[in-house]
Amino acid sequence: MAEMTGVLAPVIHGRDGASVFDEKIERRTLRVGIVGLGYTGLPLGLGFATAGLPVLGMDTDAERVDRVARGSSYLPDVSDSELAAVAARLKATTESGELAGSDVLIVCVPTPVTGDQQANLDYVQAAMDSVAPLLRRGMLLILQSTVPPGTTAAAAAALARTTGLEPGTDFHVAMAPERVDPANTSGWNLSNTPKVVGGLTEECTRRAAALFGLVCETVVPVSRTEVAELSKVFENTFRLVNISLTLELSDLCRKLDIPVREVIDAASTKPYGFLPHYPGPGVGGECIPVDPLFLREAADRAGTEMKLVAAAFERVEQRPWQVVERLAELVEARGSSLRGAKVLVVGVSYKSGVADLRNAPALDVIRGLRAAGAVVSYHDPLVPGLVVDGEPVTAADWAVVELAQLDAAVMVTPVPGLEQDLLWGIPPVVLDTHNKLAAASNVAVL
Repeated sequence: MAEMTGVLAPVIHGRDGASVFDEKIERRTLRVGIVGLGYTGLPLGLGFATAGLPVLGMDTDAERVDRVARGSSYLPDVSDSELAAVAARLKATTESGELAGSDVLIVCVPTPVTGDQQANLDYVQAAMDSVAPLLRRGMLLILQSTVPPGTTAAAAAALARTTGLEPGTDFHVAMAPERVDPANTSGWNLSNTPKVVGGLTEECTRRAAALFGLVCETVVPVSRTEVAELSKVFENTFRLVNISLTLELSDLCRKLDIPVREVIDAASTKPYGFLPHYPGPGVGGECIPVDPLFLREAADRAGTEMKLVAAAFERVEQRPWQVVERLAELVEARGSSLRGAKVLVVGVSYKSGVADLRNAPALDVIRGLRAAGAVVSYHDPLVPGLVVDGEPVTAADWAVVELAQLDAAVMVTPVPGLEQDLLWGIPPVVLDTHNKLAAASNVAVL
């Protein structure tokens, strides 16, 4: 972070800063600035604006900013009508300097991984660089981005060196990891999902908890920022390990000719000690394929190993290539091969009901099919255009004429409304990677 000089904002005189903060919350005059208006930032901004607070979001994507101004949502979990309802309180800008009047700054930027599978904190660093000139006494700074343990404290220390302000005294710092599940079909949202909050000091935690108490029914304070950081990373590592286990179970069930989903559904009737996870073509998004790497990175720094996590990650990482191998077996069983075969990939986003392609297993499936010489097309109504490794993938209609020309189809991500469609009976070979399609002579499971 670049060094910065300048006159520091004066200390709040006359009343205790905590009482001023609490009064602003009570009167709904606390000004909230949000850095990053993506899958976590926009719903959060909407939540605070709905609660009556003035909110200004900053994003480097000018189209996002323009759409917020027009009340046009770009996320499945935020409607145009919801944006319209808070138009007077929720604003957006591309200029970080406009956040200067904020009482609270919340960083909601992505944290991908580098080529060597380490945490890429470039977006977090850039956000903190933009925050540094805005920092003043009494401000609350919250990091929501998923990061390795120790990141929040390190960022606070860097800001202290840059500004001369003391974190935990002059300004307040907390970690409140995002818990967002785009297009969730089980009713979970910002309001009813418990919010974990950990600050540098008790007062940091208290202020952050009071703020999130306006938009979250349950706030869970923890003792340190590192606890909040690691809890988020562990949540998704838990899912990775259990998904990996279901992949092993799925392979076994296919060999034994036992329906894997029925096995898992039966096991899930146990009212304690079991949480169902289901097999598929791999994992995608910015959580499950990424967060376990942060845990492994922390273990490496601590001089210990997490062999189970490493094995689970490797197992899940190889799953898309297993899809290609399985499809090759099915096509070869008909006396043909993938070379020159016309293959339709159905569903390319990482999750049903969203248009998000981040780390989507379908991308590796397409890569594998191309490497095998197949002619690949795709069908996904939410993804109007698709380019993989610089080469466009042809979009195909879900129609009799198009399906009749195929040699094979593979359902990678369920497309809403298609699971029970009778047109699955047209392609000579169909690979169902989720074990969800109706049994048929042309349908095989992964």
